[in-house]
Amino acid sequence: MSVALRIFLGLAAFLLAVNVLIMNDLSTLWDGAEALLAWQSGRGEAGPALPGLLLAKAWPQGVFWFRLPGALLLLLAFPLYWWMAKAILGREATIYTLLVLAASLLVPNLAKLASGDIWAMVTQWLGFAVLLRFLKQPRLLWRLAFYSLLALAIWIQPVNASIFLLGSSAYLYFAHPQGKSLLSLQPWLAGAAIAAVLYWGKLLPLDNSHFVIGFQSGRFLLWNFLGMAPFIGFCLAGLWGSVQRARQGEELALVNLGALAFALLGHSLALQGILALLAAKQLQGYFKPGYRYKGVVQAGALLHLIAVFFGAFFLLAVGFYQFDGIGYRAAAATAGLYWMLSLVGVLGLVGSNRRHTLAGTALAGLLLTTLFWLQLNPLLESRRAWPQKLVEDTARLVPALKSETGPVCFIYQPVDDPFPALAAYAQRAFPHTSLLDSEAALRQAMESQTANCFLLPAEIVEALAPGQADLRAEGWDSWFRVVAYEALCGHKELLNTK
Repeated sequence: MSVALRIFLGLAAFLLAVNVLIMNDLSTLWDGAEALLAWQSGRGEAGPALPGLLLAKAWPQGVFWFRLPGALLLLLAFPLYWWMAKAILGREATIYTLLVLAASLLVPNLAKLASGDIWAMVTQWLGFAVLLRFLKQPRLLWRLAFYSLLALAIWIQPVNASIFLLGSSAYLYFAHPQGKSLLSLQPWLAGAAIAAVLYWGKLLPLDNSHFVIGFQSGRFLLWNFLGMAPFIGFCLAGLWGSVQRARQGEELALVNLGALAFALLGHSLALQGILALLAAKQLQGYFKPGYRYKGVVQAGALLHLIAVFFGAFFLLAVGFYQFDGIGYRAAAATAGLYWMLSLVGVLGLVGSNRRHTLAGTALAGLLLTTLFWLQLNPLLESRRAWPQKLVEDTARLVPALKSETGPVCFIYQPVDDPFPALAAYAQRAFPHTSLLDSEAALRQAMESQTANCFLLPAEIVEALAPGQADLRAEGWDSWFRVVAYEALCGHKELLNTK
């Protein structure tokens, strides 16, 4: 490995660490899985999955610490994968796989969320890697490593993990030359035993409420596709090449296609690791004589470059429309640098320059994540931070809400809507916070003679108590839709009138 490559990989590792840690303390909780986990953590109801049990301990320390375990888990996964995979994939292919994954637009950003997604991705991805290592070297070390990762994966996301890991094991038993060695490993019996023990101990989670990406096929496919966008040409070539080589019985192609099929079937986020390996093998072979898929790689990279060009103009227009000049400059810095580095990667492909291709494509993904959080996210936070501000203003207006014996803070939360970050912040600030899931329950609570406070959508306040709102906050929800909430404190004797 050359000195220049070592320096570049060190820079990539530094940017990855920066990307998974920056702005985690200043970014508002995202509605849905992260907000629900924060709410349940504050109420002692975050179990039984491993992420919920651990993150419940971190939530009282603050949002940064709440998100830190997932970020550290991803950073730990990289050297573990290197240790497990380099002997079977080769040092160069393993390095490229990790580089592609670090530059993914999905995985580092999932690690910034306090949800179960990154936990599921890491355990299932590493579990598959150690399964392949066991096929080549059926030693006690790899047997124990696989059982440990299988247990963690099932504990975190039992359905997805079982379909992916146990299904892949069954496939490898028939398709891999050393597949019969899995009879001594017995992953299927081990999986069933682990699930039975967890179920008996009431530690087996059977829902996807703590996951941003669950079993919604459209969202799963879209996010995985966008995650590999900087390397889309290499991924397409890897898929096409694997199909062709699998027909000839090539071992790695058979392994990759089987893993790909069961990752798709089980909606496993280990798919990002599999796609990263496919792209890495093509990146490794592209500059060798006789490479057959140059047209596929170049076509994919060029289409990506064109899509980014038009996407950048759209982002510039939206940035200027929403935030004036500062929004335009932030969009230009983020999208412009991504497009220019992608162009460097395309020129490297056309000119057969490995350094330009590797540096341009990888840095495009790494720096897009960096600049998004440093340039665009502060602007988004100026619109998204209203839940915490509304809670703080309500606490100043109604000091009794912070008391253990104070009134109840009610929040309206229809069952079908994503769980609101407002509820998590309110629960953390006010000991007595309760959710109302229907208008009938809301009317009953408002008609009660007890001292209560309500944080409600503005349209509901206008319908039930027009003109009586004490506070108002406007901004964007997690889908960047304009929302307005108001605080309704009907018992004026509770208000701080000083």
